[in-house]
Amino acid sequence: MKLEGIITAPVTPLSPDGSELAKESVFSKYYRFLIERGMNGLLIGGTTGEAPLLTLSERKTIAERAVGIISHSIPVIIHAGCISTAETVILARHAVSIGAEGIAVITPYFYHFNAASMEKYYRTVADSVPSFPVFLYYLPEFAHNDISANLLHKLLVSCPNIMGIKYSDADMVHLQEYRRVAGWDFTLFGGDDSVEYASLSLGANGCVSGKSSAFPELPVALFNAFSSGNLAEARRIQLMIDNLADVIDGPPGMGIAYFKASLRYRGIDVGAVRQPLLPLSSVEYENLVNQLDNLRNKKLLDLLNDGNCQ
Repeated sequence: MKLEGIITAPVTPLSPDGSELAKESVFSKYYRFLIERGMNGLLIGGTTGEAPLLTLSERKTIAERAVGIISHSIPVIIHAGCISTAETVILARHAVSIGAEGIAVITPYFYHFNAASMEKYYRTVADSVPSFPVFLYYLPEFAHNDISANLLHKLLVSCPNIMGIKYSDADMVHLQEYRRVAGWDFTLFGGDDSVEYASLSLGANGCVSGKSSAFPELPVALFNAFSSGNLAEARRIQLMIDNLADVIDGPPGMGIAYFKASLRYRGIDVGAVRQPLLPLSSVEYENLVNQLDNLRNKKLLDLLNDGNCQ
């Protein structure tokens, strides 16, 4: 399977107190919001989706809902990665059983694992779902474990169903190393919105975008401008994304709460975050609204389409 474009990493709609999943109708409204704004696919249950804070049962439920609601109109990739190999295999096989288009698997996290451990982990997961597309998921800021170019090469030799990687880092030299060892048939996605333009320039097939969970129009417009050869417009939109990031990234530990609050600002209520994450206070939310309004007044969010949010 060859993917390209903008794959959004959606938030997970939760109840007003964050203690349980929201109703399926909330998921449906939110996914429709994303699809109508040009998403090329969804990566369900990733970092932006609060996967480490959800139970295994909840992760299965959101995967089932996504596949059922999207109904193959765009590809749905399920994040199956867990710290344990056994649980990762459970979620991988579940994704196959519900008809998803593929899985993404973050490096096992918390502990530091050597290359041999990482190779065994990924080979076990890939072998558990033969012929099913597997995408590696590299996020060193949180997972702390590296997928070296050498490890990627070994995995591609031994696991033919490893189709691509979500590369969530700003180190463009490392990204180039992946392309060099994997070739042009390998699906290489950037995962850092701040370097979307740079990663496309170096041969990425697109971006798995966290900020598109709340502001899908900007990454989509950047990709479309780049693909059509309008590089000046693509650079202009990258600067818009960077200005937006200054507002919605929030302080450490608050990023997802800011994404969910931004969706509320746009007319999509996806509930609270899961503890120990904390929601925005009323003062923080008011400040967010003022800053987003200020960006609108400066024509820095002029690509947004809020027509169908209500």
